[in-house]
Amino acid sequence: MTEDGTHGASGYWYPDRPARTGVELLTTMRRYRAAEVAMRERKRRSMGMNATDMEAVRFLLRAAEQGRAVRPGDLTAHLGITSASTTAVVKRLVSSGHVERHPDPADGRGALLVATVHSDDEVRSELTDVHARMIAAADRLSPQTVIEMQAFFAEVIDAMGADSPADEADGTDRPGALADMRTHKSG
Repeated sequence: MTEDGTHGASGYWYPDRPARTGVELLTTMRRYRAAEVAMRERKRRSMGMNATDMEAVRFLLRAAEQGRAVRPGDLTAHLGITSASTTAVVKRLVSSGHVERHPDPADGRGALLVATVHSDDEVRSELTDVHARMIAAADRLSPQTVIEMQAFFAEVIDAMGADSPADEADGTDRPGALADMRTHKSG
């Protein structure tokens, strides 16, 4: 077993590969992904949220940053869940103080959903340190290494999406990674 406990030292499906550098890089990427998933789970637990609730808050924070109004149907579409499930998510988030419902000025019977300042502050306090450490690690790279890594990741992303429908390949119809979350515009 490897140190991440997944497969043998051969590196997944590459046992006869003479050059190990690429396999070692892919193994490191798997370890990163496992660490990211574990970190996100710790943050969700510390905030008392499940993955769907966290993604809903993330979506609402990003929408507010972009000046977009969010109706329950928008959240349903983004999360890919039923309207009944969305109602349950919104009810939990309102109850926990993470989301507020406001009357929709365009539809007197409708509602707009807004993440609270409390949500923004809580997400920010939970993630500021880890984001700062990640940025510090990235800032230590040379400009040439950054360019090479960006090209590498773009190619890997394309490879992973090559067998999926076009509307899913870029991730626009699926929730994004928490690590991509920004709650305020960069200045």
